Amino acid sequence: METIFKNTFKMKEATNKEEAIISICDVMSENPLWLNKCSSQLFTIIYNLHNTRKRTSWLNTCDFDNVRDLFIEIKTEYYNFQEAKW
Repeated sequence: METIFKNTFKMKEATNKEEAIISICDVMSENPLWLNKCSSQLFTIIYNLHNTRKRTSWLNTCDFDNVRDLFIEIKTEYYNFQEAKW
């Protein structure tokens, strides 16, 4: 039996820290199922803030490398999910 995926969420790209923060907060607000695959400590901290303003504020205090790594972790799971759909 073929599985039909109705998730039309599209993760935003990012080329700098500010765009990465926007993309991360957007994904967490949408809360797609594939986020369950993310398991880093930073992801857990940010995800449990439950508020976009708090998430943005906290991410702004992080250095670029941490934000980039979190973005990559989330984006990797997004791509893995996209590949699994086909």
